[in-house]
Amino acid sequence: MSASPPTPRRSARPLPRIVPRIVTRNGRLKLAALGLAVFLWALLRTEPTSGVEVFTVPVRAQVGDLDWVIAGEPDPSTVQVRLRGPTEELLRIARQGATLRVPLDSVASADTVVQLRRDWVALDGTGVVVEDIAPATVHLLLQPTLSTVLPLRLRTRGALSAELALAAPVGIDPPSARVRGPAHRVRALDSIALGPLDLGDLSESGSYRLDVDTTGLGELSVTPLSATAAVRLEPAVERTLASVPVMLQDGEDLEAAARSFVFAPTSIEVRLAGARTPVTGTREEEVRAVVLWESVAGLPPGEARVVPIELRGVPGLVRAFSGSDSVLVQRRPR
Repeated sequence: MSASPPTPRRSARPLPRIVPRIVTRNGRLKLAALGLAVFLWALLRTEPTSGVEVFTVPVRAQVGDLDWVIAGEPDPSTVQVRLRGPTEELLRIARQGATLRVPLDSVASADTVVQLRRDWVALDGTGVVVEDIAPATVHLLLQPTLSTVLPLRLRTRGALSAELALAAPVGIDPPSARVRGPAHRVRALDSIALGPLDLGDLSESGSYRLDVDTTGLGELSVTPLSATAAVRLEPAVERTLASVPVMLQDGEDLEAAARSFVFAPTSIEVRLAGARTPVTGTREEEVRAVVLWESVAGLPPGEARVVPIELRGVPGLVRAFSGSDSVLVQRRPR
């Protein structure tokens, strides 16, 4: 058997180059350059950039001398402050704002010019520096303060339920408060109002806290800022006085004049309403229907006139009602 001829060997073909030669040439040097570029990029990412910005900042004066108070706004009320610092911090200040606070621990004059200091700019941040403030001064007007004690004034709203009534005046503890502020403002006040006591919310006797109504007080300080209202309630009752006399107004030299007039009717019925204790404690002999002297002084003899009457002798917490609010008065003929 004859041997088969050997298979001819194919020549090896060179593999294609995946990475171009221009990239692989000086590879170590290029890798080092790439690493340096990545390092610088990371450094720029972690190190904040800096900048300079000018902000409009309000000026606020703080007076430490209790004998004086600021009268109006500083002049100027805002200044231009140039800040240098990280951009991120400057952006935050632009959003939140800043304030220049002028501390006045002592006052020498009511008309004061203050040289502004950089450390008076309140900055809640790090790395921010105040480079300049323009203008460099502000003009402050001050006025003396006054401190005095004024009574607290009770106010009410609404009404008690028909079954209840006040058995005693509402007591306020403390009855007064100390007020401090500009002298002209304090002198214009005669009392300090409390927030209203809502009678519609009351169902029993007790103590109720009321805060001072600070509306319109502005820069005035009030101490204390609250008081306690003592409320005493009782069941509401009614009482009828069948014969309350009609008489001429009490006064000097009126006794003789009273004999010159005839009243019709000579007495009226009066109904009392209120809390049990003050109503039952009302003395019937002290209640009277009064005709004012001014309403009959010019009445000629023999003539008659219908005139109004006023109920007197009724306690403050008791309401009085009569069937008529007037009577007929006739002057006797001479």
